Amino acid sequence: MKKTLTTAAVLSALSCVASATEVTLYGVVDTGFTYQHTEGGDDSFAMTSGNYAGPRFGFKGTEDLGDNLTLGFVLEAGFNSDTGAQGEDGKIFNRESQIYLSGDWGTLGFGRVGGFSSGMSSLSWYWDFEPFETGYVDAGIQASQVNVWNVHSNTIYYVSPTFAGAKLGVQYSLTNEADDENVRWVNNSKWLNVALRWDGNNVKVIGAVEAEFYGDSSEYYGTGYDTKNWEDAFSYKLAATWTPGGGATTLYAGLNYFTNNRRMSDANWNEYDFDSDLLKTSSDAYDAISGFLGVRYTVGSANWLAQVQYQDGEFEGAPSGQDGDFKRYAVGLGCHYYFSNRTMGYAVVSWAKGEGWLNKDENTTNRTAASIGLTHSF
Repeated sequence: MKKTLTTAAVLSALSCVASATEVTLYGVVDTGFTYQHTEGGDDSFAMTSGNYAGPRFGFKGTEDLGDNLTLGFVLEAGFNSDTGAQGEDGKIFNRESQIYLSGDWGTLGFGRVGGFSSGMSSLSWYWDFEPFETGYVDAGIQASQVNVWNVHSNTIYYVSPTFAGAKLGVQYSLTNEADDENVRWVNNSKWLNVALRWDGNNVKVIGAVEAEFYGDSSEYYGTGYDTKNWEDAFSYKLAATWTPGGGATTLYAGLNYFTNNRRMSDANWNEYDFDSDLLKTSSDAYDAISGFLGVRYTVGSANWLAQVQYQDGEFEGAPSGQDGDFKRYAVGLGCHYYFSNRTMGYAVVSWAKGEGWLNKDENTTNRTAASIGLTHSF
């Protein structure tokens, strides 16, 4: 009898919470196969997850506080759908964890989120500005751009109301991509992102500034590097899409210029440290400019996709007598086939080739990749 009463009390409490706050369970499962041929490494064929979209599940909810004020939250956990493994050790909600207030004046939020000019988290305003939506090895713009897949902890952000199709977003992270805040403010690296997006009838445009302010002595991407002498990094992005007459064809174009970044692109994430000793000690890092052109053509339930990218840059920390110039070319071709609004099949191939500093024997980012799979959202 006591257990029955206790259970009834718990169910009653949960019912009261549910009636006060609207909570939604959502997620994505994405599993397929990827073949990859690399010039500087072995060929591989494996079952892979997250080729198009990172597998995840999450909870999001809102509560009406009255006077046009709404409280909301998002808690999102990543995982590998081919193994069931947790997306990141030590974090349950590694992809997003935030709480926010919205009103007529805009939205103010706090927590762990992705940048407005990234392809990550519910705050992303950038993912739909290229045909591959920041997925697939080197097919998406992560092949030539930085800060596409980044998530930042301890972040404060503001989003303005929308005026004539335009909205402004500003976010500031107290620790950049680190989690723990150092008791000395000057030791923490910080992150700033300002973005302006405009949506018209058949045209969309976004412009953004990203900045990493390195602390006197802080953890950088889990490396433990001393960042005291590093020059701050800046990135500038501009992109647009156009669907002529609202028809079957959508055209994409964009630019990214960055200076003093510690990697050449997000697709080269695992390769940014192939000269890690230089990156640890050099105050300067990578400067580059990149551009892309893409197209999506819809025929029935299929979207046919194509994109070309070009990057031209220099490693400013190259030792005396060594040429730090580099170039990278990337091409992506593919198809998204929609079985329903929630289920999509994909087949995508990409090719990428570097020159100069990016064409070393130990570099494995000169590669061809092909992915096929299914993704389902719920």
